[in-house]
Amino acid sequence: MKLKTVVSGDMALVFLGEDIPAVGPRFKSKEAAVEVARQYLEKISELSKEDQNAAFQIVLSRKTNGLYSLVIGGPSQVVGRLNNLDELLVKRFRRGLNRKLFILTCFVDGVEGQECLVLTEGLGAVFYAPGTIIG
Repeated sequence: MKLKTVVSGDMALVFLGEDIPAVGPRFKSKEAAVEVARQYLEKISELSKEDQNAAFQIVLSRKTNGLYSLVIGGPSQVVGRLNNLDELLVKRFRRGLNRKLFILTCFVDGVEGQECLVLTEGLGAVFYAPGTIIG
């Protein structure tokens, strides 16, 4: 099954399963993508060890150039920052948050489009985002 991926600069978005958005940076190299995805998971693991009830928050904010940034953070540090998302990708991502779930992962440029590492490598983190802040 081929999934339709929305691409915005260095970012990609795809909807999985019951319309759950998977979002993250795009890479040309699979090794680089896997490394960054593992870094995300390590940061999340560290934060979870510090506080079992750690609340994660995502903040979408519009920049002066008209593009958006999405910051995912825990109580003491930023887990991931996705920059230069265009308005179309942000609108689609917002619509996908109606279940208040999303997946942070990485994508690799492939011959047949974007390869989503949560599907091919099992590398991604699922977030429950009831307190999303859209600025």
